[in-house]
Amino acid sequence: MKLLIPCFLLISFSCFGQENEKRGTIKIEKSNCVRLENNDSVYAYVDMMPQFPGGMDSLNKWMNDHLLFPKSAMEENRFGTVFLSFVVKKDGTISNVVVLKGMDKDFEKEALRLMDIMPDWVPGRCNGTLSDVKINFPIKFGLK
Repeated sequence: MKLLIPCFLLISFSCFGQENEKRGTIKIEKSNCVRLENNDSVYAYVDMMPQFPGGMDSLNKWMNDHLLFPKSAMEENRFGTVFLSFVVKKDGTISNVVVLKGMDKDFEKEALRLMDIMPDWVPGRCNGTLSDVKINFPIKFGLK
């Protein structure tokens, strides 16, 4: 028994004294990016969301300059909002435009036309990497 304790101590010190040959660090990154459930390559939210070149003021000006209020809606004093969804790709181009909620075929047609001619956006970034990001976007039709 007297011999057993020193052997145990010797074995335990020799085990703890060994160095690990493979030294390195594990990098754990916290990401605030959220992918779409049904798509591994498109995000719903990223650290830096896509934006229209020049920001919201430029987007509002561009919309005011290019939106053509449907004549039939103007004559009938109709107004409302069309909700769209689209993906801003890594290169800033817009794709996969879908009407989420429309109220009038004339307004929907004009909203889709605007998206077709809209300039490229500044793409979104997840952890500094360019990423495809889905955007939900309202286009309001009203008379001033």
